[in-house]
Amino acid sequence: MGDCINKTNVNNENPDVELFMTILVNIGNVLSILYNIPQMWRTHKLKKADDISSYFLWMRLSSGIIWSIYCIYYRMWYVIISWSTTIISTTQILYYKYFPSPLASVPLIEEQEQEQEQQRSQGESREKEERIEMQNIKNSREKKHDYNEYEYQHSVFTPFY
Repeated sequence: MGDCINKTNVNNENPDVELFMTILVNIGNVLSILYNIPQMWRTHKLKKADDISSYFLWMRLSSGIIWSIYCIYYRMWYVIISWSTTIISTTQILYYKYFPSPLASVPLIEEQEQEQEQQRSQGESREKEERIEMQNIKNSREKKHDYNEYEYQHSVFTPFY
């Protein structure tokens, strides 16, 4: 991996660079913590993780453990926080991968699609009912009009006996 330099060997560095690197590592750590939250939330809500690759999860857990050991050895406490979060989130996802809840809900996407389909079918049935109603109104007007013409023709042109 190359030469590992800890903070005691870096006393001759520029203080501006040190400040920039500290800010950079803090931003990276916050992002490392935050990127885990959406997947953890989704997995917790669904109570299953069958759509996530096992290989991905096991490699992620392994790398998290290895990086954590490295960070502990070199006392990189800023970085250990983000790797600990990665280990915890991966462990939670692995748990739901191998032990899904028997009451696991339908995935959110499928629920949304079902709701959209119901709304679409309700809208289509409403449109169909409105068309039928309009056609019935039109038919009743035409019948009334036809009846009135028939009545008029028979009343005017029908000879009386």
